[in-house]
Formats: sequence, structure tokens, C-alpha cells
Amino acid sequence: MEFLDASCEAARGVSLNSALLKTILSKIILLLLLTLCLVSLASAKYSLEGAKTDITVNASGVVHVEESISYAFDGDYADIHRELKALPGESIRNVRGRCSDKACKLKIEPISEGYRLIGELPDSTPEKLTLFISYDYYGAVKVHEDVSELSYKLWGGEWEKPLKSFKGNVILPVKNESEIRYWTHPVAYTQEANMENNIISLRTGEIPSTQWYEIRVVFPRIASSGFGSVKVDEVRGLEKIVATENVYQQKNSILNSLYRKTFLFALFVLVFPLLIYYRYGREQKIVYNNVSEIKVPENSKPVLVNAIIMGNKGTPTIDGFTATIMDLVNRGYISLRNLKPEEIGSIYTPELNSSHRSESDLPSKSESDSSYTSESEFRDFMVELVNKEIYSDAEGKLSELEDFEKDVLYLLKTHAPERKISWKKLETELQSGKNFYKFLTSWNKKVQVYTTFDKYFQFTGNIYIYWFARTILIASITYYILISGFFPSKAFPLASKINVLASLIGIFGFAMIRCSGMFITIFGRWTPEGSLYYKQWDNFKKYITDLSALKEHPPESIATWDSYLVYAISLGIAKELLQNMSLIVPSEQLRESNFYPISSNYNRSEYSSGNVSTLSYSGDINREDDNTGSS
Repeated sequence: MEFLDASCEAARGVSLNSALLKTILSKIILLLLLTLCLVSLASAKYSLEGAKTDITVNASGVVHVEESISYAFDGDYADIHRELKALPGESIRNVRGRCSDKACKLKIEPISEGYRLIGELPDSTPEKLTLFISYDYYGAVKVHEDVSELSYKLWGGEWEKPLKSFKGNVILPVKNESEIRYWTHPVAYTQEANMENNIISLRTGEIPSTQWYEIRVVFPRIASSGFGSVKVDEVRGLEKIVATENVYQQKNSILNSLYRKTFLFALFVLVFPLLIYYRYGREQKIVYNNVSEIKVPENSKPVLVNAIIMGNKGTPTIDGFTATIMDLVNRGYISLRNLKPEEIGSIYTPELNSSHRSESDLPSKSESDSSYTSESEFRDFMVELVNKEIYSDAEGKLSELEDFEKDVLYLLKTHAPERKISWKKLETELQSGKNFYKFLTSWNKKVQVYTTFDKYFQFTGNIYIYWFARTILIASITYYILISGFFPSKAFPLASKINVLASLIGIFGFAMIRCSGMFITIFGRWTPEGSLYYKQWDNFKKYITDLSALKEHPPESIATWDSYLVYAISLGIAKELLQNMSLIVPSEQLRESNFYPISSNYNRSEYSSGNVSTLSYSGDINREDDNTGSS
């Protein structure tokens, strides 16, 4: 069905003069009219309020059809169209038509397959209009050896708008209704079907756009006139027709059952994660009454704390790598010191200065601080490898270290052939190539093995959810394909609803797979040992970031402060602890710290003035690889 604005018709009819000026003016007018046409078509709307078809089959097999189609318009239209098409071997004759209240001028044009009816509308399109059509259809009735058959589309699939309701009557040349059998397709649209004497009455709800609705009727064999009014064959048709319709009815019954089951399965898909959470995701209760932890909870390596508390499935973050370096500093394998004036010029190349120079790296400094110069203007310190065994084959004290700790020392050795390297230079070298990414990938795996994360966390619920999501995704795709193959949506509209449910289930499964990393803490849970471990370190984290608690229960010595700082790095709160240290620990004691080149930058004057810079070692090393290394 097509609708054109009257202005569109006028635009098509504009004639162009050969003169240049008239040609230009005509083109401008044409452009304006076409623009108005497009605007009008975009804003105009119409709907199909209802339709009725009355079919009368006479004794010779000619089918007389009377149609009425009701429109509702919102906007202006040029005309309405209706095409009547016959199938090969069939024909349409005696076509007549009119519009209600003479609201249109109806033209009937022959086309190759039948006729086209064009109803020209007045300039002011009526809000409502009914088109009445009548015609005779030859060849719609098939006469078999045993019965006659009528298959007729009461509503075609060429309509671009849905039909709100349909009514139909089929009158047959039969006296006894018991001799009539009929079926409608798709049966899902039929809301009411009655037969009285020789009249079949039908009523439907909404028929979607591009969807058809048909009836198939079997009645006693009629005598053929031999003038093309019917199609004749010499085969027994009833048995085949009944078998075909039984298959259709069985499929429809199966589809109804599948729809109910699919709907119930969709509810199960939504409920199953809740059941998994209830069974495997809820945290287990433990006996732990400590409000605060003012000492290191247990002698865990800093990278272990980082991997369990801050990492992903026992894989450390970049802070875990940094904490391991600082732990080796605290244990005497590495030392930190401020840069000497003569070292600055040989370390800071123009590239190094440009890559690190920023406002956040310009702390207030005194002239006596040898770690800064007017040339460098950013914080730095020297990292020295003090253990000679690192450069020899002897194990010595190195045998006390874990493999991943030795790897850190050997990595530093590679970048410090003279046993020393500045921290900023080390960062630059690590960030400049892919070797550090490969190192971290291998290093993280070693730490993960050492962590034995399964002892602290149960992944049972998360594993169930992951495989559940994969299963429903694969099942929904397979189910969608099977439903589409065995139940075409044109013949079985309910199949479309099932496919929608299957698609939603598949999308849900796909989303759960993509977000599986976010569900670890939802569907997994800490073991009693892991829960205690987490709460202890969480309370310790609160303690070392709480200035009032540190003042009330300060660490006993600078060595304890150093130990706290290492764990603060692993927990990602080094900056907060250094700020607290600058307010509590006297400057004389800070000089005794293994981390004095770092902690000295957080003096009282800096903190009070608000000029506190973020630690470069707290995560800057290979920052781009942080997510990859800890996944």
C-alpha cells in the first residue's frame, strides 16, 4: 500500500521550459515541492482500523469476493492503492469498487497479474475512509476425485501496516454443515470461528504487517462447468489434506508447549544465579572481634598480601612488584640513597627529563637536599644492589629468597651493570620495551603458584555460573536455529515470540560470560581462613591510614615504620602512610629509615601546605601493563 502527498504529484507534473531562466526556476520549484513531499510523507501517518471479507462459492465453483478495508489518516495523502493478484492458472474478473461517502475517485487499471485500484483522495484527506471492492475469482476452487477444496488468503502479506481486526464469512454451496471441514492459518490469529448451516464466520485480533491470514475448506465435490471456474484433478485429495492439516496442528500444539517451557526456562535462567549466590556466594560467619589491628597480622610476604587482598585470583598488581623491591630494600639486599650532585648530570639525559618533568614532580625543596637540582627538578633516588652474590654464582643469602624474589634482583642486575641505577631511569627502561611485560607475565605466574589462592577463596559458585552462562548461550543459539527451521514465523507467529525469548536468554548468557571477572566476589566467597585473613589486613589498612590511631598507638621503632611502609605499598596506600609518618616521626628518626630518600620528601611543611606529590613507585612502573599483568 502506497500513499503520496498531492504536492508530490504536482512536483512530478512540473514541465521544464527550454529557456535557461525558466529551467532554473523550474528546478528550484521542483526541489521545493519534493522537499515538501518528503516532509509531508515523514509526518503523515495512517492505520488500518479493520477489514472484512465475504466469500461466496457458487455451485459452479466461481468465488465471489466482497472486501471492505477501513483506513484512518493523520495527515494528507494523494491516493490509496490496492492490488488484486491472481496465481498462475487463475483469474480475476468483474472488478468493482468505491469509497465510502464518495471520498475518493477510484480507477481500476489492469496489470499483468490482475488489477490495480487507485483511489485519488481530495486535497483535504478525510480522517476515516472505507474502501469497498467486489470481484469474481476463477480457479480458487480445486475439484479432486473425492472432494472440493478452497484455499484462499483472506488477508494478504503485502500490507506495510498491521491490521487491528478482521472479520470474514465463507458461504459454501452445501446444505449440510457436517459435510464441511475447515482450517485457518496461522491459527494463532483466530480468536473466534463458528459454522452455522453452510456459513463459516471468522474473527481475528491484530494481524501484524506483512503477515497473511488464510482459510482452507473441504466440502463435497461439485460439478465442473469446464469453463475455467475451477481446477480439476483426478486424485483423492481428502486424505492428503487431512494429513497435512494434522501435521500443522501437531506442530502448533508442540509450539504452544515449547513456548510455555521456554518461558519457564527464562524464569529459571533469572533465578539460577540467585540460587548459586545463596548457596556459594554468601560469606561464612567467623569469630573475629578485633576492631583494629595495630601490628602486622602475620608474617606474610608483601606480594602475598597484595595478591590476596588487591589482586585478581591470587595474581598480584603492579604494587605487588614494587612492594617486593621495597621488601628487599628493607631486608638489606638493596639500598636506597639520595643522588649525589656529580651523578645527576650523567643520569638525566634530555629524553629522561622531558618524559618525567611535570608539575606533580616539582616538590618544594631546600638547597641542602642533594636529590634535586635546578636541572632535574624532580624527585629521584639511587637504587643500589649491595649483595655481591647477585653478580656471582654463589647462592649464600640468596638461598633464603623465593624464586620470584630472586627474579626481581636479577632484573635489577640486568639494568644496573654497575650495581646502581636511578629509580627514574629504571622506570624509563622498563617502560621502553616489551621485555618487562614478558617478565611480569612470568613473574605473576610464579607468585600465583606461591599464593595458593584456593586456600583463601572458593570459586565453586563462580565456576558454576561460568559454565551455566556458556551452556545457555550455546543452547539458545541452537534452539533459535531449530525453531526457525522447523517453525517458519509466517505460518507459526508464536515462533517469533519463542525466538525473542531465546535471544534474550542468549544475550543474558553472553553478558555473564563477558562480565565473569566482575562476578568472582559475588558468586565466590572467602574460606574461613581467607575471611579472617582479609579482615585482619583490612583492619590493619585502616589503622595505618588513620592518623589519630597511629598517634594513639604509634609503632615502636623506625624499623617497624619501614615494615609498615612495605605493606602499605602492597595495599596501595603508601602515600597516606608517608603523610602520616611526616606528621608523627621526628626528622632525626626518619634519617635512620631504609626509605629515607622517599620518606624525607613528605616533611611537615610540604604536607601542611598541601604540596604532596604521588609516589612515582606506587604504580608508575609500566603503568600501561598494569591491567595485563594482574589479570
